[in-house]
Amino acid sequence: MSPAAGRPGEAGEEKLGYTDPEGRSVERRVEFGPDHPPVPGRLFRVRDVRDLEDGSTFVQKRLGALDARRRAGAEAGLETEIRVLLRLARTFGPHDHPRELARIAGHDFDGVEPFLLLESVPCPPAEDVVGKLLTEEQDAFRRALFRTVRHLETAGVVHGDLTPTSVRWQREQRRLYVADFDHAALAGEPRSSLGTALWAAPGPLRGPGPADPRDDLWSAAQVAYHVTIGRPVRQGMVPAGVESQGLLYDLFQGVFEVDPQRRPGAAELLRRLAEPDPYVQGHAQYDPLAEGRRGYEAALQRKRRRMPVQGQPPPSGTGSETPPTVHLPPPGGIPPKPANPPVPEPRPGRFRLFGKNQPS
Repeated sequence: MSPAAGRPGEAGEEKLGYTDPEGRSVERRVEFGPDHPPVPGRLFRVRDVRDLEDGSTFVQKRLGALDARRRAGAEAGLETEIRVLLRLARTFGPHDHPRELARIAGHDFDGVEPFLLLESVPCPPAEDVVGKLLTEEQDAFRRALFRTVRHLETAGVVHGDLTPTSVRWQREQRRLYVADFDHAALAGEPRSSLGTALWAAPGPLRGPGPADPRDDLWSAAQVAYHVTIGRPVRQGMVPAGVESQGLLYDLFQGVFEVDPQRRPGAAELLRRLAEPDPYVQGHAQYDPLAEGRRGYEAALQRKRRRMPVQGQPPPSGTGSETPPTVHLPPPGGIPPKPANPPVPEPRPGRFRLFGKNQPS
């Protein structure tokens, strides 16, 4: 890593070098802000970064001063977050990335002080608005939250730690934003670690196992209940009093089943909310190398047209080939004279030297 990370806790102007989501090396002239106040339970230092060239802002997460045991855990969490955010970036591409999900701008995991660079989205934690949302806001919050779970499900990502802290809500814009993917995993692979136990589904609470998107659905339902109704939740159990909430009772049917296979998917909850499923027609995975591959294939086709392989017909369908000349017989029916008549074999002589007949 370049002097990129700066001095811990100090504001200043330096150069920041990192790798962007498409694998390119980038260097920016930036100004570092001071560290944010520490968040209980989080081992990372977080600060704002401003690009001095174009004024864009980012958030940098990096390892703080930790003992060996805690540093190992923090490095594992940072590596997990980088890997999962790169998965999201490559799934949705630069233009279709859901606004509800954290978006990676760059990373440097091999430097002296590993870090992750995120696009800045100023959203306070949903914990700040627990029990304060009006009826329309409650509905907007639930729709946005389960739409986000659907985005994750489609990308094959399990967040693993949806809480009123990692789920954020911007009231003026009614924008939901999910951060903190350091406990995430890809669907089906072993869970890396347990997130905040209070919001976790029974499966993760029992111990190791495969990551299941329906565990995110459990946690999201707990967060939705706590934030919109204002009541506390119970660890690994159905929230107390949910049966008296007619709207939520219908919405959460089956969500709190102990067996994740018996829970509905995020698309079903969107249907219950009369919210369109963004992936009803499926979703094609973004390929960052697709444009390069198309250029390579086009160049290869041009080369094949210039240098056809012996025994194979030239490729067709390009519209640039010269049509073959067709010789039609004249009205009298006499076939045309061949363009290249056969050369008669020379008469053999008594002597033959260097392929030439000698007179006999």
